Amino acid sequence: TGCGGDPAPTSFAATGAWARTTPAVAADGVVYLTITTDVDDELVGAEVDPDVAAATELHASSIEGGSAGHVHGGGDGGVATMEQVTSFPLVAGESLEFGPGGNHVMLVGLAQPLDRGRTFELRLRLASGRTLTADVVVADNPPADR
Repeated sequence: TGCGGDPAPTSFAATGAWARTTPAVAADGVVYLTITTDVDDELVGAEVDPDVAAATELHASSIEGGSAGHVHGGGDGGVATMEQVTSFPLVAGESLEFGPGGNHVMLVGLAQPLDRGRTFELRLRLASGRTLTADVVVADNPPADR
């Protein structure tokens, strides 16, 4: 036997899930979270109950032109673009971050506004057939423990 033993296993988890609050007239919302996996895989879909939204979409965002550090326009910030994607690769031992100004899960056709303090379940589907469930909390800002 070698000294030190086996390295600690990488977790398979969806953590820090939150959705930004929405005004009463909003048709869509977003969910942000971090996904880690213990094996290479691919995120291929997400679902929520119909009392949250009619559908979900995976979206990739990027900043074109200007400095990548500024997302909300003005100055030399460039233009934020967003596009629906069919999947995101997951690399064993690495985290896939979904956050403001970046990748996110789009909630399409909200059933009702996303009010601060509400919680709901987000189910993530991976190409391997594995699934992850995240408890999403609605807030104005990311949870402090992220």
